[in-house]
Amino acid sequence: MRDGVVEGVLMSALNRYTATPARQRGAIGLIAALTLGLALLCALVVVDSGRLYLEKRSLQRVADIAALEAAGRRGACSGAASAPDFANQSAVRNGFTPNTDGRTLVTRCGTLTVGALSQRVFVADSTQALAIQVVASHPVPRSIAAGIGAAFDKSPSPANVTLSATAVAASAAPLA
Repeated sequence: MRDGVVEGVLMSALNRYTATPARQRGAIGLIAALTLGLALLCALVVVDSGRLYLEKRSLQRVADIAALEAAGRRGACSGAASAPDFANQSAVRNGFTPNTDGRTLVTRCGTLTVGALSQRVFVADSTQALAIQVVASHPVPRSIAAGIGAAFDKSPSPANVTLSATAVAASAAPLA
């Protein structure tokens, strides 16, 4: 190669210098930085999703225990043995204080019927207390992934998202 001529072919000055190893050294660093950034973003999404999962699981535990206790103590929606009172007491004992920080606990009395596909379905009826339904809800800070998506949305979005959990319990018929 002499003066840009290789076996009778004329090479431009750009072709001579673009593919040299010295020019490619920075590409590896750039790819490594992008890969590290992507790995950190994935780790952030995993940790944040885990936080929301644990919040939901804790809320479901509170609703389950409150419904079981209200049904087990044969609570009714009216009278002295009140199912909402039993459910509230159970929730407070388990670290969920209704009517604080936006937390709510709604208790309904009713019955269980067999619906389509042989699934039991709760039917609200305040005159019967064969089954108790408890719905617990709690606002938690929105996930970071949703916050990033909301940053590109034109309409404002709330800083919190409300998680809710529903539990239904029925007391067993007396044996004697």
